[in-house]
Amino acid sequence: MTENGRKRIYAIVFGLILTGVTLAGLEVLASFEAPSWPARALRSTPPGTVQSSEFAGLADKPWVFEPTNSWGMRDKERSIAKPAGGGFRSVFIGDSYLEFQLTRLTVPGEVERRFIEAGQPKAEMINLGISATGPRSYYYRLRDVAFALSPDALAVFFFSGNDFVFDGQGYGQGILPDLVSEAPGGSILGNIMPNANWVLVNRLRLSEMLTTNKPVPDEFDTLTKIARLPPAERTPALARHIKRYYHPDLSEQQIAAIFGRNDEAFWKAFSSGKPDDESVQGWLVDLMTKSEVESSPYFEATTPQHAARLVRDADIQATLSWLTAMDRAARERGVPLVLFIVPPGTVDPDYVAFWKPWPRFYAFNVIADYRQDRLLEALSKTSIRYIDLRKDFEGVRGAYRRSDAHWTDKGVEIAAERVFQELRKLEKR
Repeated sequence: MTENGRKRIYAIVFGLILTGVTLAGLEVLASFEAPSWPARALRSTPPGTVQSSEFAGLADKPWVFEPTNSWGMRDKERSIAKPAGGGFRSVFIGDSYLEFQLTRLTVPGEVERRFIEAGQPKAEMINLGISATGPRSYYYRLRDVAFALSPDALAVFFFSGNDFVFDGQGYGQGILPDLVSEAPGGSILGNIMPNANWVLVNRLRLSEMLTTNKPVPDEFDTLTKIARLPPAERTPALARHIKRYYHPDLSEQQIAAIFGRNDEAFWKAFSSGKPDDESVQGWLVDLMTKSEVESSPYFEATTPQHAARLVRDADIQATLSWLTAMDRAARERGVPLVLFIVPPGTVDPDYVAFWKPWPRFYAFNVIADYRQDRLLEALSKTSIRYIDLRKDFEGVRGAYRRSDAHWTDKGVEIAAERVFQELRKLEKR
C-alpha cells in the first residue's frame, strides 16, 4: 500500500473516531436536560408540565387531576417492575381520551377503582395516554415502554375522529425511518441517541400537540374570561381574539356572524358552572372559522355519500397496519390485547343538536363515522380482539363534551364500565 493510501485510511479512521466521540459527547450533554426513561420515551415535555399553552391555566382549576406523575403521565406513581405479589396489571395506550385534562375522571383510574371495589386492591391500570398522538406513536409506546412494565393485558384506544393515517404512512411503508421523532423508537436518532432526540423534539416543537396548536400566550385563561363576559360582550370579544391571532384577513363582523348564530347557541355550552363545564379552546374557534371561510371538500362532506368520496381503501389499510402490528407484537409476547374503538360525538343526541348551526364544521364527524364503519369492516377480517364502543354510547345524552367531543365524566364512566368488563374476562383466564 502506498503512503498516500495509508494516509487516506488513517484519515477515514480518525474521522470516524472523532465523529463517534462527538456524538457520544452530545448524547451525554443531552442527558443533563432530557428526563430519564420512560418519561423520555413517552412525551417531549418534562414531567410536571402541561404540553400545550392552550391549557396553561390548568393549575388554578381545583377539579383537574394532578397534571403528571414522574413519567409525565396523568396517573399516580407507578413502578417499572410489577410489585411482588401484585394484582392484575393492565397498560392503557391512547390519546386524549385517556389523558384529557379538563375532566375529573380518567378511564384507567375508573377501571382500577372498579377492580379494587371488586375485591382486587392490588390491581393496576397504568395510564400511558398522551394527547394528540396516533397509531404510529401507540405502536412504539407499546413496544418500547408498555412491555417493559410486565402487563397482564393491554388496552389500546383508537379514536375514529383523528387517529386515521394516510396511504404511505402505514407500518413498514417508507424507505427510511424519520431522522428525529416524537416517538423515539420510530426514528434513527431516537434509537441511537435517545437523549439528543428528546432535546431536539422539545426545542424544535416537533411533537404533534405543539405543531397543531398555535402558541398564544395565556390563551386558555383569556378565552375562559371571554366566556364569562356579559352575553352582549362575548361574541365581539371572541371575534377580536380570533382576528388578532388566527385570521387577521377577516373582519370582526365576519367572525362574529359565525359565532352569533341561532341566538348565540355556541355560548350555551359554557354556562352551566359545573366543575367539568365546557371550555372555549383556541384550536376549536380557529377550526370553526376555517370551516366557514375556506374551500375544502372536507368541510362539505355533510352526508355519508360525500364522505365516501374522501375516504380511500389505502388509507384504511395503512391505519389497520399499525393496529395489526400492535396485535402481532402482543401475541409474540403472550400478552392479550384489546382494541377499543372510540366513536365520534355523533352518538350523543345533545352533541348532534348543538352543532346543527355549523354543518361545515360538523362534517368532520360525518367523515369520522364513515371511516369507522370502514375500519370495523376491515377489523372483522382479522384476528384482532376489538370492541366497538359505539354500541355503548349510542343515544346516550350528555356523554360527550360539545366543545371538543371528548367524554364528559358521564362518558368516562360508561367507557370504564365496558373496559372493566372486558378486562375481567382476561383476568379470569
